[in-house]
Amino acid sequence: MTPSLWAVVPVKSFSRAKQRLASVLSPTERAGLAQAMLADVLDALRRSAGVAGVLVVTADPHAARVAREAGATVTSAAETGLNDALAHGARQLAAWPSHGMLVVPADVPLITPADVDSIALAHRASRAVTLVAATDDGGTNALACSPPQAIPFAFGADSLRRHRQLARAAGLPQCVLTLPRIGRDIDRPDDLPLLLDDPSPAHTRAWLAASGVAQRLRARRPTPRPTPLAADAYADDALTQKD
Repeated sequence: MTPSLWAVVPVKSFSRAKQRLASVLSPTERAGLAQAMLADVLDALRRSAGVAGVLVVTADPHAARVAREAGATVTSAAETGLNDALAHGARQLAAWPSHGMLVVPADVPLITPADVDSIALAHRASRAVTLVAATDDGGTNALACSPPQAIPFAFGADSLRRHRQLARAAGLPQCVLTLPRIGRDIDRPDDLPLLLDDPSPAHTRAWLAASGVAQRLRARRPTPRPTPLAADAYADDALTQKD
């Protein structure tokens, strides 16, 4: 596989990360979890054959240090929102010899190199949009676009539908993939038990053990939500959504 995508990972300040976990994690623990999950995401991207490089967009010097230690390139952008950060990254990539941009969030620690390779294989055209659906809320958990500024970014509520509309308006072919390890971000207390038994998020599992959070989670562990792990794709009229 010849890599043609640069991965872009937007990272908000660790001190402001994962506010929805405030009922179960302290501010220090939330920052530690965010750092560990970022390390797992960067590790998966680095080991993927489908990614030419990784660009981290952040204003947090601690996140920048983690990114550089993982071999990523770092660009600084004011924290004015996720879509602004991605637009900043796209402008930078547009000036480089990159065929496309792959947006990956920093809170999908279950991601594997094989997941990233699946996106790269699906995203073969020089002008196209490839989306990975969030598991349960109509969101977008990864987005590949060629060229990097092919469509405006519309992350937020109902973003999968909006990204598809933007791709149609731009006349771009699109594909929607279901990749459960990417589709499940760690955002709510009942997401945390998913991290306890899966071997893939090595940095996150190590942090959970060292911080004592894993022991707390096991002591009051709810039944995890069932999550299929086989990659799948679906379509407008059949099994793969392509326009």
